[in-house]
Amino acid sequence: MTNEELHALADALRQAIDAHDEEGRRYSEEASRLLADDHVLYPRAVKWSMSLLAYEQFHRATGRRPRENTRARHTLGKDERHLGEWARYQRRFEDRLNAYQLARLEVSPAFDWDPRSAAWERRLAACLEHQRRTGKLPTHAASDPVEFAHARWLGRQLRSLQTGRLDPQRVEGLGTLLNPNRRSI
Repeated sequence: MTNEELHALADALRQAIDAHDEEGRRYSEEASRLLADDHVLYPRAVKWSMSLLAYEQFHRATGRRPRENTRARHTLGKDERHLGEWARYQRRFEDRLNAYQLARLEVSPAFDWDPRSAAWERRLAACLEHQRRTGKLPTHAASDPVEFAHARWLGRQLRSLQTGRLDPQRVEGLGTLLNPNRRSI
């Protein structure tokens, strides 16, 4: 989706969430002005929108979300770290965001409210896709590095399941993978 389409979707969602939120309306109007290269009136709203657009641009360019920290600090650029910190701030202060900000983050292809859970769901979906495509679970003996990575992830999940450390919702998702005839509710 284009930035304009994401904005239109978020504005419609904003109105459904809280049509009377004046700050949300103002943020939406400023985002419209920013996208149209028009004169802006509220710099704070524009700065927020520009940060989100930079966050999404990083995601499009690299195929991953900006990190705020990593073990190999030399691989983490200052701009990426700032974008990662910006996203953490949005999650941390979710209750202080206006209706437009909430809606715009909700429709963003780059932003996740719970990045760990979203990453887990993406890994599960990749394993399900592999199983659908090949008819079997990913294996460690695979020559394909992607399949091997899926098999390692699946092995870690199965160990967590055996030791009782796997979240109950994840148990259900893993059950869908292990028993393909079972339907998820």
